[in-house]
Amino acid sequence: MTTAERDKKLENLIEQKIFEFLGDPDSGLELKKSFAMKLRKRLKERQKLTPLSAVAKKYGLN
Repeated sequence: MTTAERDKKLENLIEQKIFEFLGDPDSGLELKKSFAMKLRKRLKERQKLTPLSAVAKKYGLN
């Protein structure tokens, strides 16, 4: 198992335990139609991604 796979597995386990402890605060709620439409539109749009190296350089974190 690679480090990335182990990290992802640990992340999923932690998330699962938090949900078990706190519950899902959105359980039983429905999305408004307007929000669902905005979400669908945003998912169709091409998202601009910035490389981590560019962000680090911008904020002097090199």
